[in-house]
Amino acid sequence: MRRRHFLGLGLAGAVGALTACGEPKGAAYVDGRLSMAVVTTYGTGTATYADMAAVADAVTQESGIRTRIMTSDTAIGRLTPLREGLATFSRTGDEYIFAREAQHEFLSRDWGPQPTRVVWAPTAPHGLLTREDTGIVDLADLRGRRIPDITANPSVNGKIEVALIAAGLTREDVQLVPISYGEQAEGLKSGKIDILFQQVYGSSLFELESSTPVRWVRMEKGDEALRAAIDEVNPSLTLGDFTGAPGQEEGSSDVGYVYAIPIITYAGTDEATVHEFASAIVDSFEIYQDATSTSRDWAPESAVTTPQQVPFHAGLVRLLRERDLWSPQAQQIQDQLLEREERLVAGWEQVTAAHPEGDLTGPWTEWKEQNLD
Repeated sequence: MRRRHFLGLGLAGAVGALTACGEPKGAAYVDGRLSMAVVTTYGTGTATYADMAAVADAVTQESGIRTRIMTSDTAIGRLTPLREGLATFSRTGDEYIFAREAQHEFLSRDWGPQPTRVVWAPTAPHGLLTREDTGIVDLADLRGRRIPDITANPSVNGKIEVALIAAGLTREDVQLVPISYGEQAEGLKSGKIDILFQQVYGSSLFELESSTPVRWVRMEKGDEALRAAIDEVNPSLTLGDFTGAPGQEEGSSDVGYVYAIPIITYAGTDEATVHEFASAIVDSFEIYQDATSTSRDWAPESAVTTPQQVPFHAGLVRLLRERDLWSPQAQQIQDQLLEREERLVAGWEQVTAAHPEGDLTGPWTEWKEQNLD
């Protein structure tokens, strides 16, 4: 039977959803131990939020650490509270990578390379959903269609770009429709857009399914063009099966992108704080493992335990070593990523000093091409 992911009882008092303002600081301590943490993430209708809420409730039961959740539909909206100290952690899309690399919205004088760090990295399936009446079956059918251009969300737009490239299409071959991440389900229902991109178990998608026949745009693991597009745009993506999502018959499966949606923080966050929070996530797994359709992916054997594009926080490395989950290969990659960060910071100082005014896109892109692998 399909599992619905909205938590029913047990969140009151453990989790607070904040949408307009934050706590004066992103964490609280009692006798030197973490007692409360603010976490930013996607909005309440998403599976990302549902996962975070389930984990937060379990962490409170297991360790007594309370979690306040602050939501935003935009990359900047999720990371700004982290940078300003209004939040300690964030469960993000790829903005943790973009912020580190000073890409997209983070390629500005206000940002530049950010020392983001992974705290825990569960994976989740994502896909392209369409109405049954659109005639869209596979990626080639996207030509000429109304495609979401997600406001201030380069992570999602990049995933859609992968699908277009795999189909031999560009943004000029489709109709781009500006829309926020949280508005996609209603936009698909009303016909404003012909597809949406989201984690496949979002509660808003189950609500959509109850009134609108939907199906997943077909992807295939053996599609060489799709794999080439992934390698070109976002090599951290993999292709995997998912079941029990909206629009699927009992026992059927589809293929989507599978990638980490990690909890992250900044390098300056205290090691003990990260170690306590990450340990609580691992130790409370039995409490939340069946809370949502993707909560089992938070288990150590399913989560990403080797760094990919962003270094792990020292508190997480400590935990992984304690649980015998840290390898020499992981340490080698970690060291390479930390060395790259030093070069990024030094390069940003050079570029901004040489170009005190004007847009930095060209100079920064050129510096990276010339100085980084």
